[in-house]
This record gives sequence, structure tokens and C-alpha cells, in this order.
Amino acid sequence: MGGSLWLEGKQQRLAEIRGHLVTQVKFGVGLLGHLDPGGTFEVKQEPVAERYWELTALHVHMKGKALFFKTIGVQQDDFRSNFQPVPDDLSIAQGLQILRKQAARRFR
Repeated sequence: MGGSLWLEGKQQRLAEIRGHLVTQVKFGVGLLGHLDPGGTFEVKQEPVAERYWELTALHVHMKGKALFFKTIGVQQDDFRSNFQPVPDDLSIAQGLQILRKQAARRFR
């Protein structure tokens, strides 16, 4: 595997990691399965509040086989952004109301 990783020194946090499979990865000497070379992954996290970090990006693109027959194909791209603080005394009902308003705006 080849790749890079970035550390945030002040808070001693892993900020980002990227990698790609240079050669085939075998599980159980290849009997349980394998991942093909060329697969990639990327994970990012960022501070969203004082001393609080959250996952902001996840990209996984892998292909392979499991138990000789089942094809493995993972193509995942997730992004998270727009983190906003909420009051400490927020009730579940109030939280649901906020989420519903956001969903209604997003799907207009």
C-alpha cells in the first residue's frame, strides 16, 4: 500500500489519510478473498468545535473477490459539512424539528 497521511500538530490529530493498493491484498492466503491493486481510499476529518473533530469526507473505491465467487465492489463517496452548534438543553422533539426543516429545504 502506498499513500500519505497528514497530522494536525497542535491537537495531535490525524487530519487526513489517503492510500492506494499497489499490489493485491489477500485474506487467508487468498482463500477467503482478495482486493485488487489500484483500489483507493481517502478519509478526512476537521475540527468542527473547540477540541472536537468530525469526519468530513470518506472515499473508498475497491474491487476484489470473496470466497472465490462473490465479487467485492465498494464505491463510496460521503461528504459532511455545515456543522452548526445546537443548545445544550435541546430536546429530542426540538432536534427532530430542526432536522425536518433542513430536510424540507434540501429536497425542494
